Amino acid sequence: MNSEILKAIPVLPTSDVTAGVDFYIQKLGFTEAFYHGEPISYAGVSRDGAIVHLCQMDDAKSIAAQTMLRFHVQNVETLYDELKDSGALHPNGALQTKPWGTREFTVLDLDGVCITFFENA
Repeated sequence: MNSEILKAIPVLPTSDVTAGVDFYIQKLGFTEAFYHGEPISYAGVSRDGAIVHLCQMDDAKSIAAQTMLRFHVQNVETLYDELKDSGALHPNGALQTKPWGTREFTVLDLDGVCITFFENA
């Protein structure tokens, strides 16, 4: 019997779990999935089929600056129109067609994780 990877759930560093969850909800249209810990040190958010976990880390900003996440989406232009005024776009993250054959745009979360939304061109 062959094995099959069913889903990937990235765990991203954050300096403030509650603020991170609020960012994903208010800026990127995710919904709250769960909170864990007292005080809260871990949480999850979801949107459509994507799930992201956020983990409280003392050195979150240094780790986040080296962390990238890519979401393969349908109708990337519609999503871009939804998010372009959120204040979350990467300074060089406008929607564009890349030489490798994708249409994509990029946002930065509160700690500097680079998040790219793309579809095949």
